[in-house]
Amino acid sequence: MTQPALSLLEAGGAVLTIPVLERIAAALGAELIVTISPPAA
Repeated sequence: MTQPALSLLEAGGAVLTIPVLERIAAALGAELIVTISPPAA
């Protein structure tokens, strides 16, 4: 990811996709976990 693309992302000017989030997680040495659950009642 280029520095301008990262700046755009940080400023909230980009839509994050799962592949992009996976790349960011990998760069941070982290695991991306996506959870979908029902709303709390």
